[in-house]
Amino acid sequence: MKTLNRRHWLELTTAATLSAPFVGAAADDDLRAKVRKNLKLAIMSGVYSQFPLEEAVRRIAADGFRGVVFEWGFADLRFDPFAPDWDALGKITSALNKQGVKIVSLYGYYNVVDPDAARRRRGEQRMTLLIENWKRFGCPVISTETGTFNPKSEWLESPENATEKGYQDCRAAFERLAKAAAKTGAIIAIEPYWRNLIDSAARAERLFKDVSSPTLKLVMDPCNYFRKEDLPRMKPTLEDIFARVGRQTVVAHAKDVKESPDGTDLPASGKGVLDYPLYLRLLARLDRELYLVVEHLGYDDVARSRDFVLSQFDKI
Repeated sequence: MKTLNRRHWLELTTAATLSAPFVGAAADDDLRAKVRKNLKLAIMSGVYSQFPLEEAVRRIAADGFRGVVFEWGFADLRFDPFAPDWDALGKITSALNKQGVKIVSLYGYYNVVDPDAARRRRGEQRMTLLIENWKRFGCPVISTETGTFNPKSEWLESPENATEKGYQDCRAAFERLAKAAAKTGAIIAIEPYWRNLIDSAARAERLFKDVSSPTLKLVMDPCNYFRKEDLPRMKPTLEDIFARVGRQTVVAHAKDVKESPDGTDLPASGKGVLDYPLYLRLLARLDRELYLVVEHLGYDDVARSRDFVLSQFDKI
């Protein structure tokens, strides 16, 4: 084997240096292609609830959304999960199907450890109906928060949330839901939030290990994990979330996060500081179809928020 002299070494290292940007560019192009192929926009159906069913669904499709999180009703027709009218549901799903709009998640949100027993039982009643009848909706994914012991609001923290006993109560609730879902093929998708029991990527990772069931999955919403002090650590925080629980994702949310006097606010996309290019890169690396649900907005902000999200696709 010949020994490389200085001239040959310089030629090789120069060629490698010159080719490196092209390798990086090719990788970026590959991720952009995966984003366009795999990420499909969806929206909360409640954003259009002021319109009659047929008009609402036409608007959803015309606005470029291919999926919805189903929030029960429109101006002229509503499905009540506590008094189910299956004919009404059939009309809703038929209208969505005609416009090529898929139900990508069912709104099952309730406080699984609510200290108000009556409220908790009502949430359990709705969740049971969804688990047992998801095929009627055409969607197995049922989304919910992870609960809090705060008696006033399901979105506020409580000292008991941070205790081991609190965690074990939450785990037990999701074990029960996962077992019920396993009987029907439903999927329970949890949405952690820093003011709830599953308040961090580390706790979410622990829950998935402790409740080892293919029926327990994740709503990926990185904005929910950020406490005020985490915002300057945007990149490592996002990467840690995906490293710990990204593989569990079955649906993703698109909103934003920004600092507020009491912690963080969660406005619509483009009104905060979330690193969207990095978020989309991390979603693209999961390398499978996912619906990205635009949320935390009113109807008058749909076009702006949608266009902001789409504009980020070319920035990854």
